[in-house]
Amino acid sequence: MVSRFDFNNEGNNRRKGINDGNKNKGKNQGTKSVKNKENTPEKKKGTLIFPKKNDFSFRIIFYAVLVIVALYLVFCVYKYVNSKNISTYQVKEGALSEQNSYTGIILREENMYYAKSSGYYNFYLKEGEKASHNDLVYTIDGSGKIKEMMTNQSEDATTLSRDDLIEIKSEIVKFSKEYDKNDFSDVYDFKDELDSISLKMSNLYILNKISSMSLNGTNVNKYYCADSADGAKTGYVVYYYDEYEDLKPEDINSSVFKNEKEYKRNMIVNNAIVAEGDFAYKLVTSNTWQLVFPIEEEKAKEYDGKDMKVKFLKNQETLKGKVKILDAISPDKKASAEKICVVTFNTSVADYLNNRFIDFEICTNENNGYKIPKSSVVEKEFLLIPDSIAFDFNDTTNTVCVKLDKYLEDGTKVFVTTELNVYRIDEHEYYVDGSIVKHGNTVYAADESTSYTINRTATLLGVYKINQGYADFKNIKKLYENEEYIIVDPAYTMIKPYDYIALDASKIKDNEYIYE
Repeated sequence: MVSRFDFNNEGNNRRKGINDGNKNKGKNQGTKSVKNKENTPEKKKGTLIFPKKNDFSFRIIFYAVLVIVALYLVFCVYKYVNSKNISTYQVKEGALSEQNSYTGIILREENMYYAKSSGYYNFYLKEGEKASHNDLVYTIDGSGKIKEMMTNQSEDATTLSRDDLIEIKSEIVKFSKEYDKNDFSDVYDFKDELDSISLKMSNLYILNKISSMSLNGTNVNKYYCADSADGAKTGYVVYYYDEYEDLKPEDINSSVFKNEKEYKRNMIVNNAIVAEGDFAYKLVTSNTWQLVFPIEEEKAKEYDGKDMKVKFLKNQETLKGKVKILDAISPDKKASAEKICVVTFNTSVADYLNNRFIDFEICTNENNGYKIPKSSVVEKEFLLIPDSIAFDFNDTTNTVCVKLDKYLEDGTKVFVTTELNVYRIDEHEYYVDGSIVKHGNTVYAADESTSYTINRTATLLGVYKINQGYADFKNIKKLYENEEYIIVDPAYTMIKPYDYIALDASKIKDNEYIYE
């Protein structure tokens, strides 16, 4: 018995095939049997028989899905290509100042000391280190034993103590902070500084070894800070001279700076042979020092007697000093032809011991406020409405009301109270945009008897605030600007720190929704 779910009438066909087979017995019986076996799948009794898939319907569904996916991809690409890439800037407090670049010469109190005997010179203090009367500055070895021992010193002489390693590390850190790739000569100065430190450490080791051994023929003369003279000043040790040590501010004119490129330092070399009377070292004995440079006459009048902020380019350090303007003697020493600015500092002399000529900037007219890029600022035109017409100003929403006339279908004239966005209030006038009212429209006061036809406009500077996802114009007041940034008056503007504004205002339209 065939299942009742035999939708294709397979049972009747099978029975019909069996009946036909009974009538055609003989030689065709085997062939018929094989054919039926091949073409008719074996089915079990009671099995559900489902219809075959409709290939045509399946293809329609498949291609429809492909078309939908393709259309979606085209839409996404179109949206991406036509969407605006809006970059934002977070408002921050900051400052800008006018910066005028100069090159100056450093003058300080420098005392020269000279070798008191002949022989091999060795120093024992790092350059820039502050020395007192009891500190050993240098020795002169008349026999050459120290030089010989340094040449033949064993490996243990190169062992560094913890203090030695800290000193070397501090010099490396200092150099990495101050290094300027545009001035490669700093690398050579740094190398000389490390050589100086290493030689000092070696000298101390050798000197201690000589002191602990009785070496016949050893003739080492020790010289202490300021030659241990009673009442002599002590200070920072420097191992070079440049013949500017006795220069005074009143001796300086523009010709001094013409020789800047020919400037040369004469350094005393460790283990060098010196004769009695040769340069040994010098002491910078005061924290007070001066920066001297030529200045324009107009600037001289502006700065004279005032405090000046100076930013040194070598380390970006800013110092404040007192200004004094001098009349420089012209190169021919006949007339006063130039103004010389002298800035006196009372700190940080040790940071500039190796500098004679130095580049710096004068920081003036410093302005504080909100610092924003110039590209964020846009100028926009607004309509002006007098406060005698507008009413009910709301300082929370920055809106004001006016009345507009309207005619009903039967011709009756009515007045409708309408809110307008206010962007600035200036001398009894409201600045409103043209989204609701237009130039030439008539607006009415609260009593409806006084009217005003809008006929005046004015422009405002502002930025587009986009905290809420749409472009909201906010008026600003500019205090100061340079090539890249503007300082905005915090008391005047309608933005605050950490607000997000459009980085490029030229890409924004009023009240445009911003897609992040």
